[in-house]
Amino acid sequence: MLIVCPSCATAFKVTTSVLGETGRQVRCAQCRTVWLATPESAIEEPALASAGAEELAGRNAPQHQEQAGDDDADWGAAFAEEAENKAEDKGAGGDDADLFAEPPVPEATSPSLQPDTDVPPLPPRAKEPDEDGPARRGGREASQPEPGRRRLRPTFSRPRAQSFKVSPPIFILVVGAAILATLLFGREHVVRTVPDSAGLYESIGLPVNLRGVEFRDVKGANEIVDGVVVLVVEGQLVNITAKAVDLPRLRLAVRDAGGKEIYTWTATPPTPRLEPGGSAPFRSRLASPPPDGTSVEVRFFTRLDAAGR
Repeated sequence: MLIVCPSCATAFKVTTSVLGETGRQVRCAQCRTVWLATPESAIEEPALASAGAEELAGRNAPQHQEQAGDDDADWGAAFAEEAENKAEDKGAGGDDADLFAEPPVPEATSPSLQPDTDVPPLPPRAKEPDEDGPARRGGREASQPEPGRRRLRPTFSRPRAQSFKVSPPIFILVVGAAILATLLFGREHVVRTVPDSAGLYESIGLPVNLRGVEFRDVKGANEIVDGVVVLVVEGQLVNITAKAVDLPRLRLAVRDAGGKEIYTWTATPPTPRLEPGGSAPFRSRLASPPPDGTSVEVRFFTRLDAAGR
C-alpha cells in the first residue's frame, strides 16, 4: 500500500505491519513534514494512481490550453525525471533514512521509503506574468528601452540634389530671348501699358490693333459738288476678334507730301457695335480740303486726341 505526504503529495510504499493498527508518526523524506500515518489513510496503488491522475488533470487544465501539443509521453518523461531527482535528493541527505520520528523502527523491519516512480509528482509551478520580463508583456512597457540606454534610430542618407551651373553668357541669352518673345507676342499688353510704344511697333512693321477692328479698302477722292471741291473718304470696318466690339468715333487726317498732318476731323461710325467677324462700310466727306494734301489717314479717336496730343 501507499501513504501520501499531505504537504508535498509524495507517495511512499509501506507494509501494514510498519504502520500497526493505530498508526504511527512518520516524516517525509522529501519535505520533512511529520504526520500520523494510519492504515485507514493508506491507499492501494491503483486507487492512488487514479486519484493522482484526476487531480493532475484538474490542475493542469490551463496549461493544456497553452500547450495543446504536449502528449502523454512528454508528461511521463517529465514525471520520471522528477522522480529520479527526488531519489537523488533523498540519497544525498543523511537523515532521510530516519523517516519515522518515534518509536524507532529496526532497520531490518523498517524499509526505507522511496518515492513511487509510477505516480507522477505535481507539475512545475506556472510562471507569473512578470517572471518572463517585459519582453513578453505587450503594450508600451515592452517597447520602452532600459533606463540609461539611448534608443538608436536608423539613419537614412538623403541623396544630394544635383546643382546645375549656368554660364553668364547662356543666362543672358536665355533672358534676352524671353524678353524678346514677350515684346513680340505680347505686344498688345505692352501697348496697353505703354501707349507710346504703338508707334515703335508700327515703325518695325508690327502694328498693334488693340480694338480688334481693321480698316480695309480705305481710299479717298476729290469730287465737285455744286462747284465746291469735296474730299470723299470711304472703306470697310472689319471685326477680327471672336467677340463683339464697340466702335468709337473715327479720326481722319490729311497729310502733306512729308507725312505731316495738316488737317484733321472726326466722323461717326456707321454702327455702334460690330459682331464677331462682322464688317460695316463707312463714308466721310470734307468740303474744301487743303490743296497741298496728298494722303488721308483713318483711325479711331483716342483719349490722347481729346487731350490735344
